[in-house]
Amino acid sequence: MPTIMISILPDGIPVDKMEENDNGSNCPLPTQDADLNMENRDMAEYQYNYREPNTSIAFRNDESCGSCGMYNQTEDMMDCIGDESGSTGYCQLLKFVCSSENTCDEWVDGGPITSDVQEEYKDNL
Repeated sequence: MPTIMISILPDGIPVDKMEENDNGSNCPLPTQDADLNMENRDMAEYQYNYREPNTSIAFRNDESCGSCGMYNQTEDMMDCIGDESGSTGYCQLLKFVCSSENTCDEWVDGGPITSDVQEEYKDNL
């Protein structure tokens, strides 16, 4: 039976477009399309100051992507990303695969998302 999910997102934030990967899992399109992922990352750098820790603009270590409430590291998402290092995740807000060590101006308290139950809870807020 098809499932319909409705989410309220901040202005200008697109809803994830999903694509089935080789394992049969539904994955956000940027995790499967390197060009789209790079386009979204470039947008995050330009509009939201996505950056590495060694840039001239400082940030607190506890405000890294790896501790952001929008940083998704669920088992399904990690399968979509295909990186077993644990140093990447998917930004649910800006729609790209990002490094746990980086940050941006849209950092949100309460993360990362590490379980499907937690992800469903956040989707229903």
